[in-house]
Amino acid sequence: MKNKQALFLLLPILFLSLFFGWVPRFGQVQAASVKNVTVLLNNSRFSFQTALEGTQTVGSSLITLDTTNYPSISVLQAQSGDLLHIGATNTYNVATTIDDASDNKLSLTAGLLAADVTDDTPVYSTQKSNMTVKLTTASALPNGKIRILVPAKDGTAASNNGIPDNDGFDFGNTATITCPSGSPSGFDSWGGAQLAANGTVQLGGANYHSFTCTYTGTGAVNTVFDGGANGAFIINNLINPSPRTLDVGNERLGVADTYTVIVQHLTSDDIVIDQTVTKIAVIDAVRVTATILPQLTFEIIGVPGGESKCGITTKYATTPLAVPFGEITVGVFSDLAQVLRVTTNAENGYQVTAIQNDQLGRDGRACPTPSTDLGCIVDANVSGMSPSVAANWINEDQYGFAYTLGDATSGLTRAFYYNQNGTYDARHFADLAASQSPQLIFSRGTGAQNDLVDVCYRLTPSALNYAGDYENYIVYTATASF
Repeated sequence: MKNKQALFLLLPILFLSLFFGWVPRFGQVQAASVKNVTVLLNNSRFSFQTALEGTQTVGSSLITLDTTNYPSISVLQAQSGDLLHIGATNTYNVATTIDDASDNKLSLTAGLLAADVTDDTPVYSTQKSNMTVKLTTASALPNGKIRILVPAKDGTAASNNGIPDNDGFDFGNTATITCPSGSPSGFDSWGGAQLAANGTVQLGGANYHSFTCTYTGTGAVNTVFDGGANGAFIINNLINPSPRTLDVGNERLGVADTYTVIVQHLTSDDIVIDQTVTKIAVIDAVRVTATILPQLTFEIIGVPGGESKCGITTKYATTPLAVPFGEITVGVFSDLAQVLRVTTNAENGYQVTAIQNDQLGRDGRACPTPSTDLGCIVDANVSGMSPSVAANWINEDQYGFAYTLGDATSGLTRAFYYNQNGTYDARHFADLAASQSPQLIFSRGTGAQNDLVDVCYRLTPSALNYAGDYENYIVYTATASF
C-alpha cells in the first residue's frame, strides 16, 4: 500500500518535469529542408583591398602597394581596367599589374593626386555581384515568407558602407531583392521585399544580411522557383568580400573562401519551418594573357594582258617586279596594270605611298627636271597634272608617263581614282631625283585583311624621243600604325 502511495505522489512530479521540458519547444518547429536549393553568383571574384606602401609621388602613375598587412597579398589579384579607390574620394583605373618577384606594383591610367600619396592610405576595388537563388518549396505555409541570409562582417554599419569586407558581403545601401515574377497556385502575389541591413540577423554566432520576400495565398508544396515561369529570387548589387585576413602571408592565391548562405521558409509569424544551408565560393580572377605579334603584309601582283582595269584594257601582262610596255608608238596610249594588296592587324590602320626614282631615261640615264633631254620620257605633258593633283588624260597627242588608281576594296581610302572627275584622271609619280617626297596613294584607318587596289600605268612617247630602251623604277611603301 505504501509503495502505491509513493508511486501516486511521483507521477505528478514526473508529469510536471516533462511538461516544463517541452514547453519551450511549443514555439519552435524543427526545420525540414527547402528542396533543390541553388545559389549562384554572377561574379564570384574577390574584391581587392590593401593600402599604399610608403609615400608615393604626386603625378606618378606607378604605385607600390602593401601586400603584407592587408587581405589582398598580390597586385595580380587586381586586373587591368579595375576601378581603384585610393583614399576617401578619388578613383583611378588600373592600367596594368606588374608581375615580378614582389608583385606589389601596378600602374594607373592617370597620375596620383596630391591627396592620395600618403603611406598606408586605403586602396580598394569592389567587385559587385547578383545572387540568384532557386528552390522548391517543401511546405504549404499561408501568407508566408522566403528569407535568404547572406553572410555579413558584423552587426554594425561597417557591413554596408560600400567598402569591401574581408569576412562577409557588403552592399553600400544599394542591395535589393527581386521577388519571383510568377504567381503559381498558392502564391497569389509577391510583395513586401524586406532588407535587414547591417548584418543584424544572428545565427550560431554569425551575422547575416536578411533579404525577405513575402507572399499572399495558401502556399503550396513542391512549387518550383527556378528562374523559369515562376522566376527566382535575385539579390542585386552585393559587394563581394576581399580575401580573408587569415590568408595574409600564407600565399593562398587562387584558393577560394567559402561562405554560408541560408535559405528559409517562414510562417507569417516569422517561425522557420523549412531551412537549407548552402555554401558559395569567392575566388581570385584568372588573368588570361596572349600576345599577337604586329603583322603587315604588302604584295604587288601582276595583271595579265587583256584585263579590264581603270576603264581600259591592258595591253600586255605585268609581273610583281616588272611593268614591260614593250614597243611603244607615238600618239598611241599603252596601258598596263598591277594590283597592290595589304593585310595588317594595326589598330590605327596603314598607308601606302609611291615614288619613282626618276623619269624614264634611255638606258636608265638621269633626267633633269624640267627635262628637255630627248633621251627622257617625261612625266605626262598634261595641263594641271602633278604628283598631288590629277588631270583627265584622254588626248593621245599629250605624251609622257603617269598613273591612276582603279577598283579597290570597300572601306579603304584612295587619294584619287581614274573616273573621279573625268574619264582617266591621272597623276605624275613623285620624283626622288627632283627631291620630291613620296605621295600617299591609299590608306585605311583600321586593320585590314586583303585590301586590294588596282594601279594603272599609261605611257606614250614624244615624236622626238630618241630610239632606244627606257626605264626607271617605282617604290611603293606600306606603313602600319600600331
